[in-house]
Amino acid sequence: MFNPYQYLRERFSARLCVWIFASVIILYVATFTVIYVYAHKAIEKESLAKAEEMLNGTVLRIDNMLHQMEVSGTNMLWNVEHHLDDPDAMAAYSRELVRNNRNIVGCAIAFEPNYYQEKGEFFVSYSYWSPYYKDSIVTHHNPMEIEPYVNSGLPYVGHNWYFIPKQENTICWVRPHAATDSILSSIITCGMPIHEPSGRVVGILAVDISVDWLSKTILATKPYPNSYCCMLGVQGTYLIHPDKAKLYHTMIRDVMKNEPDPRVKNVVNDMLEGKSGWSAVHLFGEDSYIIYKSLNNGHWSACIVCPESDIFEPNERMRLYMLVITLMGLWIILFFCLFFINRQMQPLDMLEETTHRIAKGEFDQAIPTTNRKDEIGTLQNSFSSMQKSLSNQVDEIHHLSDLLKERNESLSSAYNKVKESDGVKTTLIHQIADKIISPTKVIEAAINKLCHSYSTLTKEDLRSLSKNVMAQVKIINEQLNKMTEISTNNKA
Repeated sequence: MFNPYQYLRERFSARLCVWIFASVIILYVATFTVIYVYAHKAIEKESLAKAEEMLNGTVLRIDNMLHQMEVSGTNMLWNVEHHLDDPDAMAAYSRELVRNNRNIVGCAIAFEPNYYQEKGEFFVSYSYWSPYYKDSIVTHHNPMEIEPYVNSGLPYVGHNWYFIPKQENTICWVRPHAATDSILSSIITCGMPIHEPSGRVVGILAVDISVDWLSKTILATKPYPNSYCCMLGVQGTYLIHPDKAKLYHTMIRDVMKNEPDPRVKNVVNDMLEGKSGWSAVHLFGEDSYIIYKSLNNGHWSACIVCPESDIFEPNERMRLYMLVITLMGLWIILFFCLFFINRQMQPLDMLEETTHRIAKGEFDQAIPTTNRKDEIGTLQNSFSSMQKSLSNQVDEIHHLSDLLKERNESLSSAYNKVKESDGVKTTLIHQIADKIISPTKVIEAAINKLCHSYSTLTKEDLRSLSKNVMAQVKIINEQLNKMTEISTNNKA
């Protein structure tokens, strides 16, 4: 069974590959992290600048539109204030203002109750483009109609487009009213106080513009595919929003209550206070960026909501590309390590096998030399020289061993011969000694007889004893000569 740990312990090339691969991975991760962080910040900065620039352009266009309507209304307001004694002229003034400004959908000139007693308690001249007859302007004096053919049930003095400008005594843009007739579109109204020469507010000149007309500019502001732009009114109502269900009925504070992120509350408060800026928030279950800016009228704010996924989509795409490139690079490096390092380590593998054979006593297999000039090449050539030297020494040792063996055999043969010769000599000496003992005993007996019985012995006896002794001496002398000859031969 393959054991990776054991394989790493036994293979230096495998450990080297792991070290290199781990180092490259650490380097890739560090580089990728640094690039991603800085790219994230750069993209965030660039994206927010792009959205902010687009929002500034949108706000500028809206301000120009609103300012144009204000200028048109202000110009007509001068005529109204200088002809307050002619109530019948008010219808002509409202019609003229609508006719000369195609973007104005309606104009109302309304006065305080009983200001013109001859006209009744309420007097209003409301002119508007007819939705049923092209290029036709309709004028009515019904104080209950806040929009064409829409009866509110209350006179105009109870509606915000009238009482807010009157109360603040300044030009005010007020939130639109939703039309119940699907043919008609909602309006945004600019209310301008009408003053007597004494300065008293006696009525309101109201200029209506279409929400649809303004929405085209607002909703066209899409710096990113899933981003959207919206506008808030004075009290935090949605003036313009891509989700029409939120228009006129949803307060931004209601949204704030349903969002746990405290940054949403800060953004809403800043927008209601007329501030500008941006913030990262968690809105409607999605991380987003809100770039907001107040309009010059001081009451409305516009904002762009950009999902974080859209803003950082290039960064995510770059991260994907970098991940793919990194994986490809790691595969290439892994292949390079496995191929190149194993190729470079082949001489060491061969030297390892050779050392095992040398350890087993196999010195005859030659190690090839190499032209490499690096450490491995030097080591291989050194091993080759060592193997040749060991092989020569082993051959010489074998030769000396054979020669020594031959000499040992010669010495053994000589030793055996000497040993055999020593055995023969010892046997002969014993035999000669045995032959000498008998004459010696005869001589000894003769000498003892001569010593003890000399007086009783005759000449014949003495002559006989003398011959006998001489014969025995001769025998002894012959045996000693043989021993001398054997000793001489052994020395030779």
